[in-house]
Amino acid sequence: MSQYPVNPLQLDQTILDQALLNQTVRDPFWTREDSASQSTAPQQTDSDTTQARFILNRLFQDYSGAFAVRLWNGTMLHIGEGTPAFTVCLEQASVLRNMVWFTDPKHLAEAYLAGQLQILGDFHAAMQLREHFESLSLPLHEKLGLVFRALTLATDGDVSNAPKDSLPQGSSLYHNVSPATQDALSIALSYDEVPEDFYQCWLDEHMLHACAYFSGNTRELAQAQRNQLDLICLKLHLQHGDSLLDIGCGWGGLACWAAKHYGVFVHGITQNPSQYAYAVKQVQRQGLEHLVKIELASYHDLPATGSYDKAACIGIADHIGEQSLSDYLAKVHAALKPGGLFLTHGITNESTQDASSEFINRQLYPQGALTTFPHLLQHLDAAKFDVFNVEGLRRHYVMTLHQWLAGLEANHETIASIVGERTYRLWRLYMTASAIQFEQGVTGIHQIVATRR
Repeated sequence: MSQYPVNPLQLDQTILDQALLNQTVRDPFWTREDSASQSTAPQQTDSDTTQARFILNRLFQDYSGAFAVRLWNGTMLHIGEGTPAFTVCLEQASVLRNMVWFTDPKHLAEAYLAGQLQILGDFHAAMQLREHFESLSLPLHEKLGLVFRALTLATDGDVSNAPKDSLPQGSSLYHNVSPATQDALSIALSYDEVPEDFYQCWLDEHMLHACAYFSGNTRELAQAQRNQLDLICLKLHLQHGDSLLDIGCGWGGLACWAAKHYGVFVHGITQNPSQYAYAVKQVQRQGLEHLVKIELASYHDLPATGSYDKAACIGIADHIGEQSLSDYLAKVHAALKPGGLFLTHGITNESTQDASSEFINRQLYPQGALTTFPHLLQHLDAAKFDVFNVEGLRRHYVMTLHQWLAGLEANHETIASIVGERTYRLWRLYMTASAIQFEQGVTGIHQIVATRR
């Protein structure tokens, strides 16, 4: 008869969950202590380093790249062969414990946003760890061994380094973590909650939060956004005296450009009060009051009078959700004159949903899942629009996101002083994750021009 009352290979998961919970309760990571009161005995430091090295070597034995890890006790470890592309700084042992048990990149994102984990170096390369963790599969007996090793790690260094700002604690880009973290994303990505000077740190002069167009040798964001504005106007065949409906006009970039350079009358609508106020000021500053009217309104308020020659919708359909798409397109159809041109420009889901596309769909587009490109075409046809021009802009959006990310990182200190460190990290994570989605073709972006039947 075995001397063990329970076969270790058949331990109930709840037993391990409780063990991890007890470890957290003994020294909860959210308890802040004065740094002077923290100390780590040399014996525990040596033990932590030994255990952490064993755990990390096993977790990343099949990892093809190279990176460094700085433990909470200051010890540096090297993972993989070659020059490290980045350094993961584990500020708390609890991060490694969670890494072992959950093997889930969502918890790493949570730790990064909470200040329990830092990334130094190539952030984009660090985000590729997501793929490694998603493919990692440990036999139960091996996982149990790593868990119990992780439980021996010191806890007296587990104090929160969470960035202090006005956002709720525990925000996360990823779903399936906690209600508080999901709510924080909506707040942080809301134009109402983040001031214009935050966006001015990394957007172009026209404040266009949409895909730019990098034609020819164009490499600068400002020129690429001007290219996009002209491209939209040319695709709509804007003529002097035309009436243009700009749905979701944002900060007024397209409205002012079309009026100033193409002589059209523009009616821009937005549901965002801060964007509305900014757009009105831009119209006044450029002396375009006779051509541009900005209104605080929803597409639900559009007149069904068929009074507009042209209509443009840049990035709004992404947030409407497929369930409301038919109603939205019907409103646009009713607002256009017969034969009027409609340009819609938005993000589509290009594959079946995996964990990555769920991240985009559930968190960045909370009103509903992104539609696929074929479904979007079906919706347009059902709404009595004839599509005659389609252009895929995925490559351009990857470049746009990298330009935005470079601007964000270059203005880290300024941005953190405006919105707080947590919000800075949230947007850094969001932009990098989005760029990866587009690079891999999980999501796409299309610009479609259609005529009203």
